[in-house]
Amino acid sequence: MAQTVEAVIETEAPLGRRLLAEFVGAGLLVAIGAGAVTTFLLGPLKEQAARTAEITQGLAPEQIQQLEADTVIQSLLRGGSADLLPIALAFSLILAVIVYAFGGVSGGHFNPAVTFSLAAVRRFPWTEVGPYMVAQIAGGIVGALLIAGVYGQDGAAFADVDILFGATTIAAGVSQWQALLAEALVTFVLVTAIMAVAIDPRGPKAVAGLIIGLSLGAGILVVGPVTGASANFARSLGPIVASLLYETGDPEWGDLWIYAVGPVVGACAAVFMYESVAGLERIPPAAAPEPLGESSVSVSEEGDG
Repeated sequence: MAQTVEAVIETEAPLGRRLLAEFVGAGLLVAIGAGAVTTFLLGPLKEQAARTAEITQGLAPEQIQQLEADTVIQSLLRGGSADLLPIALAFSLILAVIVYAFGGVSGGHFNPAVTFSLAAVRRFPWTEVGPYMVAQIAGGIVGALLIAGVYGQDGAAFADVDILFGATTIAAGVSQWQALLAEALVTFVLVTAIMAVAIDPRGPKAVAGLIIGLSLGAGILVVGPVTGASANFARSLGPIVASLLYETGDPEWGDLWIYAVGPVVGACAAVFMYESVAGLERIPPAAAPEPLGESSVSVSEEGDG
């Protein structure tokens, strides 16, 4: 007589393991993403400094000073929009990697705004919002410290230019309300993608990491020149904290509220919009897992009795 037993076992990692996954993921996001920004800001400055050193031999001090000022300006102009594509690619790839690597453990938030917005639509417990945010912010700071360990003082400031390890800044001539809108927009795009491919049980889970990564890259291409397209408070805070260990100008602490509030506004708008437009509110929260956050194992046994 054959006997078949089928069981479905749902597993969820302990909170400590999920927090560690969020910490490592946020750290890698900042280390690679903000590290790419540091590279593309510092590279042209160092190149111009080397050229200036070659041609300033024999010049008067005032001529050297003027030449250095001119070359710094040229480097910054040349290193503007042209560098957005590789930076967007770096953020897209690392976000895809950490979603695939850790999404099945923690849900793959890596962003305080994502965690808060999912809790707002009852798809993440409010009791875990605080620990998740702390882990994400701590990870962002450690990720920035890794960049600092690689680049040292040059990554903080070079040739009188504050690089701040790729910290996000608001462009000259942009008002705080424009910056707030920009951060809300890029986060809206990111969280819409998360809702569509990771939260919605009808979404294509196999390509979730890729789509989520590309959504962030698309936002960077649009609003990167305005605010740096952070969409993530942990990403913005980390490099500024790391720069405090080095000689730099005064960071724009007064702008940090934009990188805290803007992403939350955009993320909340995205989750409520998606639930309404896609009809996701008809699916109970328990049936809609966080991004790649639940796993199930089917066990089938056969035996003779």
